[in-house]
Amino acid sequence: MSTMAKWRNKTWAVSPQEVLALENLAFAYEQQADNNSSTESQAPTNQRGTQLVQMTFKTVLHSGAGVDVRREIDAWKGMVTLTGPFYLNGRQLGPKFQLRKVAVSDVKLDNSGRMLLATLAFTFKEYDKDTTSVPETTTSALKVAATPAVKAEIAKPVTAVQTAPATGIKVGDYVYPTGTKYYTGQKIPDWVKKQKHRVGQINGAKTLIGYPGGITSWVYTNEISLG
Repeated sequence: MSTMAKWRNKTWAVSPQEVLALENLAFAYEQQADNNSSTESQAPTNQRGTQLVQMTFKTVLHSGAGVDVRREIDAWKGMVTLTGPFYLNGRQLGPKFQLRKVAVSDVKLDNSGRMLLATLAFTFKEYDKDTTSVPETTTSALKVAATPAVKAEIAKPVTAVQTAPATGIKVGDYVYPTGTKYYTGQKIPDWVKKQKHRVGQINGAKTLIGYPGGITSWVYTNEISLG
């Protein structure tokens, strides 16, 4: 498993069993404003030197990969205000961070109101040691793994031709996705486009890439390339 990042018991990782990418990471180190530079009668306002560090990034939840989107949103709701070190590539990034906000957007629903896709935008801020500490939690890690229903669908016999007529690509080839969205409507992250993925099935207009042993996602058949 290739782990991108971790905070408390939440993990962003890519493996044959799960695909959860961290996108648009941003943070800044900023000088604190010094409203009182006088040293005659009182100490300067700027005792610390820098502003509390803020960090933001996004994660896309995708039911097509087996994640229960609504459940994971509810889990993150319960973690707002909790604190912990943030690890990127196994190394701690910055100070201890507190989760300040989880914004949900780009939600797509089916006809029954079930959430199929959602984008989570996270806002973390450096933890102030003077505030009240927050107790630990045992919330399960956010994972994207194929459910039994998804696995059953993949296992069904495919009667469609297993070669893409327009490209000559066949099952077993390794391809790059060239489109902007998966067949299910989710945006394809840049890191996915930069890697080759094995063709698992070709079923008319859609092709399953990264199966087995990869991202296991459907893309448009006319939006893949041998590279």
